[in-house]
Amino acid sequence: MEENYYLPSSISHKKLSLLKLKAKKDNFSFDDSDISKNTELEDFLKSLDDFERASKDLFKMISNTDKDLLKTKSSNAIMAIGAMEAHLNMALQAINIFKNDKD
Repeated sequence: MEENYYLPSSISHKKLSLLKLKAKKDNFSFDDSDISKNTELEDFLKSLDDFERASKDLFKMISNTDKDLLKTKSSNAIMAIGAMEAHLNMALQAINIFKNDKD
């Protein structure tokens, strides 16, 4: 279907202002707050990636620790390391859930 639109050669400032007021907002336009939020989200996701990488490295180090090295530590210290390992595992699961959320 071919549509013909009349395009005036000029338009008054008053009429242009009226048209701008009646016009629908463009869904694809970005304002400064959108750009700021996008940058903030990118920074947050980068921080999550850094934390995930560091947590995985630490998790591997804990798992590969020679048991003889732990003999010099108290039972409280060993339980603390175990608790830290459990919390790192939960943090990694939380990061994966956050990243895979499509909403």
